[in-house]
Amino acid sequence: VKDAVGSARISIEAKLSTGAVNSPMHGARIRVFGGNLITAKPLGVRDGVDFHHTGEVRRIDQKAIQKQLDDGALVLMSPIGYSPTGEAFNLNYEDIATQAAVSLGAEKLIMFSAESGIGDAQGNLIKMLSLNEVPHCLSMLSDNIPVQRDLMACYQACENGVLRGHIISHADNGALLTELFTRE
Repeated sequence: VKDAVGSARISIEAKLSTGAVNSPMHGARIRVFGGNLITAKPLGVRDGVDFHHTGEVRRIDQKAIQKQLDDGALVLMSPIGYSPTGEAFNLNYEDIATQAAVSLGAEKLIMFSAESGIGDAQGNLIKMLSLNEVPHCLSMLSDNIPVQRDLMACYQACENGVLRGHIISHADNGALLTELFTRE
């Protein structure tokens, strides 16, 4: 996990550092900040299963993140958290996203999914859910665990003060821009 996260991090930072003369990024200087921003705790043994180096979020370093955001940097948070004793734990990205959004007082939590969102019984895209509708929708998604986890992350964030949660497809080119810059 450490090797995979490190490799992915380097690839992301390299993409954000491109500034070729003929690219839209020419002359841009995007600073990327990361590090030990997440304090974790071990999952331990549950139902007789030892989860070894799998953990859960204990705390997000909100002050350090906010300082970097205020200074104009992007903050790249990896799914690795560190215990006060220096152990590294593999974390659930939905939990990190939810806890970061809540601790930073975010207006929105945007989750990327392989799906285009959540569909109703006829397969039509549900464009908006109230918090009261989410438990029923979660039960309808019992066969689609990834989308169920994304919806649960949005639900928990909104239950804790985040104004909106969005689930959009990472497979649709331009989906994030469409979500952010159109009324639909």
